[in-house]
Amino acid sequence: MAKYLDSFLEHRLDQERKHISAIEDNNDPINSLITVEMNITELCNRVCSFCPRVDSRIYPNRNLSMDLKISKKVAADLEGVNYKGRVSFSGYGEPILNKEFAEHIKIFRDALPDNIIETNTNGDKLTVKMIKQFFAAGITALYVNLYDGPQQVQYFKNLFLQAGISIDCYKLRYHWEGVADDCGLTINNRSGMLKFDKKQIDSQTFPINNPCYYPFYKMLVDYNGDVMFCANDWGRNNIVGNVLKSYVRDIWLSKKMQEIRLRLIDSDRNFKPCNICDIQGTLHGKSSVDRLVTYYAQQK
Repeated sequence: MAKYLDSFLEHRLDQERKHISAIEDNNDPINSLITVEMNITELCNRVCSFCPRVDSRIYPNRNLSMDLKISKKVAADLEGVNYKGRVSFSGYGEPILNKEFAEHIKIFRDALPDNIIETNTNGDKLTVKMIKQFFAAGITALYVNLYDGPQQVQYFKNLFLQAGISIDCYKLRYHWEGVADDCGLTINNRSGMLKFDKKQIDSQTFPINNPCYYPFYKMLVDYNGDVMFCANDWGRNNIVGNVLKSYVRDIWLSKKMQEIRLRLIDSDRNFKPCNICDIQGTLHGKSSVDRLVTYYAQQK
């Protein structure tokens, strides 16, 4: 039996270890930031059962895309703090539906020549031309989520082979029904936005008495530049800043973020949307927790 339900977590833990190694002699609290997630579109061409989009009344598809100026601002801010973490194009939509996706990649690659730049995709719209374009722009890794069945595996292997991309530069993630009890996913209710069956809901007592590390290591930048306190805040309950109005560093180390973090590390989820969120939240990110808790103690 695997240590984690979602084997991809091992990959994330390895990335975290490499991040720690890169900044081990630096006490700057900005280095708690391991992932900057860019939600560059509010469009998705799929409706998945584990996503709030399964109910369009709760989460409708919207033709909203991130402007290049937002990526330029974030990239410049990260370059200014000597950011060592990764940039992930993921968020709440299908990234490759943003028609300027390659330009977004290049902006970050020019500013951060040595950082990991990655994206998730369902692969439905992916072509050999796109793959070549994305890697030429500077993407490091492309993760394809396979939802339909094992027949997709060879198809995508051939696609990357035709594009001349090494198997070390992409991952195929098996998520089709039946591949595993959990479909190879660490499923959660997306901060209460996703409604599971009534029996499961009734069996869960909220708020969960458990710490959560997400706001200690990951920042999500929305399509309009807003920064969510947590990447799982699909309902956009807690907006802690906007990158067009403030520096990334200032938002990350803001008093509002500090207040939220100190509550979560004390297992206090009694505020929206954490009070209805069922995510475990402690699978990785402990190094960032330690770094920020130490920083806060020094500020007293």
